[in-house]
Amino acid sequence: MTTSGHDLDRSAIVLYGTETGTSQDLAEEIGRCLERLFFDSQVVELDTVSYRSLPLFDIAVFVVSTTGQGDFPANARKFWTSLLRKKLSATTLSGIDYAVVGLGDSSYPQFNFAARKLDKRLKQLGARPLLDACEADEQGDEGTDGAFLSWLPTFRNTLLARFPLPHGLEPIPKEALLPSKRRLAPAPAVGQSSPNAQPSPNAQSQSTVTSSDSFSVVLEQNKRVTPREHWQDVRFLSLRTSRPIDYMPGDALAISPRNMPEDVATLIMLMNWEEMADVPLILGSTRKACRASKDLSPPNPFPHEEMTVRKLLTEYLDINAIPRRSFFAAIAHYTSDAMHKERLLEFTDPQYLDEYYDYATRPRRSILEILQEFDTVKIPWEEATNVFPTLRPRQFSIASGGALKHADGSTRFELLVAIVKYRTIIRRIREGVCTKYLAQLPVGTTLQVSLKTEGRFSTAADLAGKSHILIGAGTGIAPLRALIHEKAWGPPSGADTVLIFGCRNEKADYFFHDEWSLLSGTSTSGNGPCLPLRVITAFSRDQRAKMYVQDRVREHGELLWRLLRHDEATVIVCGASGQMPKAVRQALVDVLVTRGTTTRTERGDRTGREGTTDKEGESEEHIETDQDAERYLARLEKVGRYKQETWS
Repeated sequence: MTTSGHDLDRSAIVLYGTETGTSQDLAEEIGRCLERLFFDSQVVELDTVSYRSLPLFDIAVFVVSTTGQGDFPANARKFWTSLLRKKLSATTLSGIDYAVVGLGDSSYPQFNFAARKLDKRLKQLGARPLLDACEADEQGDEGTDGAFLSWLPTFRNTLLARFPLPHGLEPIPKEALLPSKRRLAPAPAVGQSSPNAQPSPNAQSQSTVTSSDSFSVVLEQNKRVTPREHWQDVRFLSLRTSRPIDYMPGDALAISPRNMPEDVATLIMLMNWEEMADVPLILGSTRKACRASKDLSPPNPFPHEEMTVRKLLTEYLDINAIPRRSFFAAIAHYTSDAMHKERLLEFTDPQYLDEYYDYATRPRRSILEILQEFDTVKIPWEEATNVFPTLRPRQFSIASGGALKHADGSTRFELLVAIVKYRTIIRRIREGVCTKYLAQLPVGTTLQVSLKTEGRFSTAADLAGKSHILIGAGTGIAPLRALIHEKAWGPPSGADTVLIFGCRNEKADYFFHDEWSLLSGTSTSGNGPCLPLRVITAFSRDQRAKMYVQDRVREHGELLWRLLRHDEATVIVCGASGQMPKAVRQALVDVLVTRGTTTRTERGDRTGREGTTDKEGESEEHIETDQDAERYLARLEKVGRYKQETWS
């Protein structure tokens, strides 16, 4: 049974905004749920549609992650901006039924901020929510899947109540294989056309990258900056382009990785694709666009010109990703082994979510490893682009700024990259796809990259005369170094900069330590960098009692209080997500409460209950409790004086 056999003349659009691909994966799962309820559905990026297109559909579903400082992903900003036009009224989206799924990380202060803003704005414009929004948390015990899998049955039941099926018609069971939307086919001979596939209408020539704003850089340095005996290989990379490109602290460079040839060869052998591995192919659409979406063209992440299975597996498909649940559902259709099929389907069942995490997520099993274990799975090569996730660019914070950015009319980018390599709980070596690729690149290699500005800390004008409290751990020093260099080579202002940096060992991973004294001094020519810079370090393993950045925050509470309350300093926290940013925030809360209580005691009744006035002319609120401190930090976030850039 397929949707084509029952035309109920109802349609849905699922729109996603994503940086890592998780939102897209959940959007496609929602799309399959809709198809099983006989909706003509289309899953597309938010920026590929206009809000004017929404009334063409019976329902619209938005799946949006939050990035940067509570921002929308890059592929959703155009759509979001269009919703903010003043000419839009409270009836602009009246009659539209919608649902929202938000993906966030609760270690960020502005958790799921993008989804919340979108939900609020849709209501303001007259759209009707079908049900309460789903707010998934990457830091939750069950990751983003926990909240989403609890929400999805409610969504499905709401649809069945709002759009009941005709008597005698049942939803398509989840075990049934839905028809593919695109398939690979042998490239036709010159002068012929493929009889089984139509080229996608929006396909573009993208033989090496998938981003239209990409540019070439040459790798000039690839140097390990940690000792050979140190547990982690951290690389300093310097890349140069002949193009003049301006960037600011907080910006990132997105690099498209490639899979290793030996991994590609292993997968080709596992799938018995040897005969087709190097045959020219084309990718075509196999399904007509639904009535409402006939004018929409979802982006094609694959090249339009002839390709091969080997090229796809090397440059476009992520065969070493940790698989999502949808991958297990897909490959279960391609095994004749009953035990394997049953086991694969268990990983997709919400009631066995713990088993999925214990098997795939916690031990970090890759797709390639799973296909080696479930060796009865034989995926048709025609379906490769439907089964494997897309190989996405990885983003790395730029570590250079100021005088380091430009030389001889060209632009230089410096990166500090931790090479991901560790042993999992099942005693297997796990390596990051992109960092493994970068680690083996020789000097002189040309790469395709793109600049990402979503996490930008500030403009050049904002840096001038501003005090900063910079808190970073490990490679989180990279964007902070960019800011320090940018300030050092800007106009002298006398504004203080305090860097609190944490790592394991002073001799092993105290990155860029030799630069701080130079940057805080003045060159003999009088034209060199000069910055009031104070560096406070926390080496966690260099003494018996472990010392972390949050401990240094409490230790230097009086200094930080002065910078925050009297110098209007901006706080920027960078490093791994999880406990570190939460611990730093709590340490700041402790400092604010302790110093606020002390200051109030010292002032006595001189100021009364009215408080004092800060430089912004606002009443400087009293801080006596944790709640007072949290409200104060929330105000700093709102005005851009508390920022966080962390990554998993």
